[in-house]
Amino acid sequence: TRWVNKDYDQAVITNNAGFHDYKHQIEKPSDVYRVVVLGDSFIEALSTPIESGFTLQLEQLMQRDVKSRRVEVINLAVGGTGPAQYLRMLQAKGLAYHPDLVIMAVFPDNDFWDSYEELSGSPSKVFYRFGSDGSLEYLPPRISSISAEFRLWLRKSAFLSLLRAGINSTATESWLAELNILQAPGLGIEPSLRRSEWGVFLATHPEPWPAAYQTTLDSIRSAHRLSADAGAEFLVMVIASVAMVEDRWDEALAPYPEARSLRWDFEYPSAQIAQLGKKDGFPVISLVEPFREDFKATGRSHSWPHDGHWSSAGNRVAAQVCSRYLVAHRDTYGLAD
Repeated sequence: TRWVNKDYDQAVITNNAGFHDYKHQIEKPSDVYRVVVLGDSFIEALSTPIESGFTLQLEQLMQRDVKSRRVEVINLAVGGTGPAQYLRMLQAKGLAYHPDLVIMAVFPDNDFWDSYEELSGSPSKVFYRFGSDGSLEYLPPRISSISAEFRLWLRKSAFLSLLRAGINSTATESWLAELNILQAPGLGIEPSLRRSEWGVFLATHPEPWPAAYQTTLDSIRSAHRLSADAGAEFLVMVIASVAMVEDRWDEALAPYPEARSLRWDFEYPSAQIAQLGKKDGFPVISLVEPFREDFKATGRSHSWPHDGHWSSAGNRVAAQVCSRYLVAHRDTYGLAD
């Protein structure tokens, strides 16, 4: 199919498992170091060819420094999802590949939103809620009368890209939201900032954000423990938005008149993830500073100007940061020759 935007017109090819990646066999060869990557549209990378996406560039960079084993990086990312759905993907698909390492890429701008049913509300997603014993309880997707094939066509059509850019009808907006196809970074489908995706950055943490934070962080924690139980290392990589990297918050919030009267804490979501990593014993690497340093040094953005996702160059910077970290800690990750 095709993924179309003002910035690109990209042919999209998926493998036999339905992911934007090359084919991978389930059984892991004995000489392979296998990495499974969970994430949303940044990692799915439909706007670039497979070979220019984060996962394949990470595989190639790691292989340059790892000589004793063949490195294989598997892309299990799906656009419009968050850590709750990443957890389910790990349970349902990821562990079957017997990974040595699980990387969860988290995009704070909308991943807390996507993980919490009351905010996202998508009938096509799985969710989790806290049961009476305090553990996460799995919620399967609600049945939708709209076929999966039709939803896929809507998500990927040139028509939708134009509609997404110029939408001005509340009725149409609600209809598209129910189909779970309005998932572009930074797009809030509710008029109030308090219940839009931007609400994750409010310093006052109004309802229902405390519960959204708790559910999302516990989904990350559960993915870590699930990985550890399977004998795999676990790493979280925090993705930075264009507004964060290029300090364009005023521009991003300009369409919202109430923004100036609210208190913001743009570092809070990432800080909560980092704190969870320290508490639960898994590393968290942030892409904020590396992307900021690169932008200051070059003056060039590595995100598409209208779309906001990474270009091929952005995927490469992210892969370089992640690869350098893994190679620098090769003993921890079983990569030593």
